[in-house]
Amino acid sequence: MKPSGAAYDGSALPSFVAHADWGTQPAKRQVAVAHLSGSANGQYIIDSIKPADPSAIASGDLRRGLGVPDGVSRAILGFDLPLGLPRAYADRVGVTSFLEFLDGLGEPPWEDVIHPATHASEIALHRPFYPYRPGGTSRQHLTDALGLSSQQLRRLCEGSDAETIFWTLGGKQVGKAAISGWVLLHQALSSGSDIGVWPFDGNIAECIRAHEITVVETYPRELYRWAAPEWPLGSQRWSKTRQEDRQLWATSIATWVSELGTAWTDDVRDMAYDGFGSDSNGEDRFDALIGLLGMIAVVTGALDSGVPSDDPAVVSVEGWILGRTTSM
Repeated sequence: MKPSGAAYDGSALPSFVAHADWGTQPAKRQVAVAHLSGSANGQYIIDSIKPADPSAIASGDLRRGLGVPDGVSRAILGFDLPLGLPRAYADRVGVTSFLEFLDGLGEPPWEDVIHPATHASEIALHRPFYPYRPGGTSRQHLTDALGLSSQQLRRLCEGSDAETIFWTLGGKQVGKAAISGWVLLHQALSSGSDIGVWPFDGNIAECIRAHEITVVETYPRELYRWAAPEWPLGSQRWSKTRQEDRQLWATSIATWVSELGTAWTDDVRDMAYDGFGSDSNGEDRFDALIGLLGMIAVVTGALDSGVPSDDPAVVSVEGWILGRTTSM
């Protein structure tokens, strides 16, 4: 993979990169981390893949939660969760800035936004997540109550096949992750930490240069094609949930590590060739590493950030998935 040059800025290389495959359960919040070596080559070294610190996350401490070492003043942290609001919904509720929306979480009129509606009758523009629990629920309840179609409840970067952002049931749902991630980011920003959120605070290089911590949205599946370009995506011949299938990716992942000029510790390499473990969190470790490599690819210029430069709604309210192209 040759650098495109579009995202690369040598003066904006972060000294620490972490990617969290996010879930509502602490054990599912697996974090892959890398640091920039002090050598002349400035090589990224992938150190570990382990769970986020639950107590730090609960308090909104992004640094400690994702393992940013003391003294690091330029870090980029990726989260596999939506950072942004669909533009049609934002227009309906009068939100012109996602960061201002985050700042107002818990305050009128957003005191109930993070509490999923228990019944269809409770769904409202300022309480859009649904349902609280399964049983007698329907996506139609959500679209009817909000007065917006399923496509209007998706952001541009999500295309037409993603689950709508406010739905909270099923394997494809992102609603619960969005709630927990927004609360975490609200707490971190409220603490006075120097945090930039891409792309709302500028392009990726600007964010990294201007802030101690830059937060980005990721989607590991978007990066599978770079981890294994020859892999038949969509084939039924593999499943991310099976250890033996994840093992099949090890050689391709090792090739990507090498192409990026990146190194990894023996422990991380052995984990990859072992299929990321036999427990139920193996798929999360897998995606954590894929997401990390995608982030390194963007900050070093091997991949473009993908954000459209001519769409004001993207950089104000909707956000973007790092590395995703507009031709999805």
